[in-house]
Amino acid sequence: MAYVTGVDTGGTFTDTVIVGDDGSRVTGKAPTTPDRPEEGVVASLANAAETLDRPLEDVLADTSVLFHGTTLTTNTVLERTGGDVGLVTTQGHRDALHIGRTTTRTKGLSQQEMQHYAAQSKPQPLVPKANVRELDERTDYAGEEVVSLDDDQVRDAVADLADDVDAIAVNLLWSFRNADHERRVGEIAADVAPDTPTYLSHEVVPKLGEYERGATTAVNAYTAPVLADYVDDLASALLDRGLDAPVYLMKSTGGAMPLTEVENDAVATINSGPAGGVIGSQFIGDAVGEPNLICTDVGGTSFDVGLVIDGDHQVRATSAVQQYSLYQLSVDIESIGSGGGSVAWIDDGGALQVGPESAGADPGPACYDLGGDRPTVTDADLVLGYLNPEYFLGGRRELDVDAARAAMREHVADPLGVSVEEAAASVFEIVNGAMADLLRQVTVERGHDPRNFSIFAYGGAGPLHASFYGEDLGTQSTIVPLGDTASVFSAFGISTSNVGWVEEMSNPAVAPFDADDLADTFGELEDRIESDFESQGFDTDAVSYAREVDLRYKGQVHQVSVPVPTGDLADGDVDDLLDRFEAKYESLYGPGSTYAEAEVELVHQRVRGSGDTTNPTLAASAEAGDARTDARDVYWPDRSAFVETAIYDGDRLTPGDAVDGPAVVQLPDTTVTVRPHQRATVDDYRNIIIE
Repeated sequence: MAYVTGVDTGGTFTDTVIVGDDGSRVTGKAPTTPDRPEEGVVASLANAAETLDRPLEDVLADTSVLFHGTTLTTNTVLERTGGDVGLVTTQGHRDALHIGRTTTRTKGLSQQEMQHYAAQSKPQPLVPKANVRELDERTDYAGEEVVSLDDDQVRDAVADLADDVDAIAVNLLWSFRNADHERRVGEIAADVAPDTPTYLSHEVVPKLGEYERGATTAVNAYTAPVLADYVDDLASALLDRGLDAPVYLMKSTGGAMPLTEVENDAVATINSGPAGGVIGSQFIGDAVGEPNLICTDVGGTSFDVGLVIDGDHQVRATSAVQQYSLYQLSVDIESIGSGGGSVAWIDDGGALQVGPESAGADPGPACYDLGGDRPTVTDADLVLGYLNPEYFLGGRRELDVDAARAAMREHVADPLGVSVEEAAASVFEIVNGAMADLLRQVTVERGHDPRNFSIFAYGGAGPLHASFYGEDLGTQSTIVPLGDTASVFSAFGISTSNVGWVEEMSNPAVAPFDADDLADTFGELEDRIESDFESQGFDTDAVSYAREVDLRYKGQVHQVSVPVPTGDLADGDVDDLLDRFEAKYESLYGPGSTYAEAEVELVHQRVRGSGDTTNPTLAASAEAGDARTDARDVYWPDRSAFVETAIYDGDRLTPGDAVDGPAVVQLPDTTVTVRPHQRATVDDYRNIIIE
């Protein structure tokens, strides 16, 4: 048996999916270990190996490829645990990262945080001003040298910084037009401070926008040493346990990269875990004929939403982390702080709030009985009867109902003057409402008709809440993918990813564009990607390419990404490009929003390269038998009351089975709710489809 394995380290749990070459699947789950995340990975893998009834060493020996998604890079920025970074920049621009943009104060904040605008401030700089060195050099907008570089000044700057920092970021003005000065700085740094890694902005992200380019390079320098140390520890831990197979790290773009590349491209792993869920949804959607999907992931700390449209996941050219705007292509995912661990609390005005603070993995919800004493969404789910306290995580953890009720009473029920059950029901409906609002934002407010979509519900708590947060949108159906695999679906999605590289370049121009110039730039980007694949031993004939340009009306800030055909480009292709830009612009901003009299600017060109790896096989498997086990009282908002509800063993549901609501389907690592007026059916892959 040869295995394809995916492992996703989340904020609360580390999830594993192991897929055999016959399509059989087993899952594993273990608490995330923030201080030593590789230990959580090994524990999760061991948990999955137990299900196979095989030693972990034997399972790893039979593994053909392992994919991994991690929150480490994101958390390093959020928790400020990266190394000390120095910045080398052009004279007169030492404050660029500190000044930021006009949006820096609110970039990436939730709607709830935006309501308290006066309390917001710019993020604490990753690079203190004391660690910035300026060089008397200058290249102009056309790439022509105006002031030559002084090698001695570079040596002094690097030597001065190297004593106090762990990494150096270099961001010289207009380096994306002419990188000669940055290359020379890199050469001198390698000579003067060979043990201090140096990151050059034209290598990290050669794009127009001094602030974004500098911020991206600084974040890469800030996180790379931490990620590199982790990858070394992970590789050693897996090797010691018998793994002799390639290991790939999930990127925010939806592709994966070899572990050997992480130090050069650490910033590409920001938000890699949530991207896996969207990629997995696209994979399953293609198999079952569902091209339009709303991908929803309810984990312990957040609710993440992405879209698959016409069979393709959606991407965006920028990312935001800790209020920094980064030039990092990523799967387009919107998130709010609403997850199973989200804490319920009463604000100063006496109103009930849920999240964004999370109880996390330690101490976790009150019902975990690990020291947490504040009520969470999971506690509310337990009080309302959705969760079986003796079957959480398949019985590996018993939940304390009394602790959940006590926390709900002290922090919500008594302050509001209501019963514990009413308090839990309020928490439940508030979090479902917040999730539904986010779904509207990514569909209706972007011009998409939800009636053309189905919802994919995954994550530990997604299948429980999806029948509530999805119904008001009027979608075609809600689908819980692959039965119990839904609880670890991001890990499954990571295992379906291909190795991918993205190369971008700013090439500012105003329409009409020169077709030959566009083609030459795309050719240069594709040559870089081909070199990347060759360095990893890939057959470049099997690599597929996708081209894009970012266009905008002259004078605007926001850009629209438009696909470009591969191969040679003719003038007619450029005309078609402008037509597609206007069509997409109207789809995003409404009919009549285009302005034909305005000039159209080309900002960036981009190529995405994808190389196939071994994808997991899909097959249905289940233990046949009577799936209905018993009944218990469950609270249903439709009835505003507890109702005797049928309970089903999800492991015994087989293709063709149907469940009428009200019902609760219990799976080892997740729970599916079927509301009183709904019906659930099981398809050939054990997807549970609720209509």
